[in-house]
Amino acid sequence: MITALHVLVNCKKRELKNLGYYHGYKGYRFAGIAKNRLHLQSFEQISSLNSFDMALKSLIYPRIIAVETALKNYTLEEVLQDAESPFLALVLFSWVSSRR
Repeated sequence: MITALHVLVNCKKRELKNLGYYHGYKGYRFAGIAKNRLHLQSFEQISSLNSFDMALKSLIYPRIIAVETALKNYTLEEVLQDAESPFLALVLFSWVSSRR
């Protein structure tokens, strides 16, 4: 027999899966070390943790992406200068050919 509680539990499980946080919840059951357990007892607590996590990521990721992009571009520029070629495809072809 399907009860209202059963439907609610399944709905919350689906919401956790949609958040992509079902696995994350298991990973965030503790802070740092397993002895520091987080006492998450409701979907609202898990949802709040997810919201905090997403807000933190939205602050940090754009800066990380900017640094990553700059590093890739500077590295690529150095590789092309060292190879004395403005064409990445030629540099890669030359490198692959030399490895055969």
